[in-house]
Amino acid sequence: MTRVRADDYEAKKKAILDKAAALIARKGFDQATMLDVANACGASKSHIYHYFPSKEDLLYAIVHDHITRQAAELVRIVQTPQPAEDRFNQFIESFVRGAARERDEHIILMNDLKYLQRAQLREIRALEVRMTELLEGLLSELNPELMQAQRVRKPYALLLYGMMIWTFSWYRRTGDIGPQELAERIAHLFVHGFKAPPLQLAAGTPAKAVRSRT
Repeated sequence: MTRVRADDYEAKKKAILDKAAALIARKGFDQATMLDVANACGASKSHIYHYFPSKEDLLYAIVHDHITRQAAELVRIVQTPQPAEDRFNQFIESFVRGAARERDEHIILMNDLKYLQRAQLREIRALEVRMTELLEGLLSELNPELMQAQRVRKPYALLLYGMMIWTFSWYRRTGDIGPQELAERIAHLFVHGFKAPPLQLAAGTPAKAVRSRT
């Protein structure tokens, strides 16, 4: 007989994912155990295994849920009927806010993909490639002449994508620069250059010096 899922199955699963992400981001996948996850959740190991048959399945669920949400939102932004620069700014803001909000998941995505099974890794990598291609397309709309040569298209997109990804190895959203301001500064820097006139921040955004640790 097929076992009927409890009404709160998804809520309990999400709670495990959140606790596990915080634990793995702090300890690293290779050091964290399923017993650690169970203790963090205030549950038994059998309870965790009921939702995730292995630690690798748990890792996959964490990164897959995170990057799937992120990619879906970025696709939506790119497809909106707005000027290219508006969509570019929204793209950067969405990525930064998402990575800041789910920093634990983002850190795991940077550090622990090597522990995934090959098929799982291919799926995650395909989503990362998809997001890079979306960014490449936006940059081509912003400056078709600069992006005309095929050999420079991907490097420009990867320069920006890489900068945003690795920012979260030090950035904390509780520091002196909030996610919105950080996104505005990244977009302004990449589009207009370091010697451009000062950025006019959005209304209500405080202009403070960045602090890497809080």
